[in-house]
Amino acid sequence: MKTFFLLVFTSIIFSFNIKAQNNSSNSCKNFTQTGVDILNENDYIPDGRFNTTKVAADDRIEIYKPFYRGRNYMIVITIEDDMPGVYVEVKDITRKVILKNDKAKKQVKFEFVPEKNQNLIISVKVDKNTETENTETNGKKGCIAVLVGYKI
Repeated sequence: MKTFFLLVFTSIIFSFNIKAQNNSSNSCKNFTQTGVDILNENDYIPDGRFNTTKVAADDRIEIYKPFYRGRNYMIVITIEDDMPGVYVEVKDITRKVILKNDKAKKQVKFEFVPEKNQNLIISVKVDKNTETENTETNGKKGCIAVLVGYKI
């Protein structure tokens, strides 16, 4: 009988854990819509690859993407409002910086037309959360979305 109750209890805990993970994942997927809206407002079509994840202050992510000569592109990076801003650099494969923002922002967008076909690296660094260094929100994770769109 103890084994039965232990099995039922474990099943209930496990199902709550799966539901919590799915809700967390869905919240970041829903957050991606902000970037899609920015692309659509500017007459860009999303390339179909939605890069979204949870990040904390001082995290860094890199995304490698192909870009084609002569095509008009927009790169949009957004992070949740209660997170610090981001610094973004777009680099070529030799790590030469092509585009960057100098100030941490909640939303960064670049428009550009590559001069040649090339793979580029979109490097995103979440700012250090110095304002909340000793508070309960330090170490908090939030959603970030990196989207690329192009004009037809």
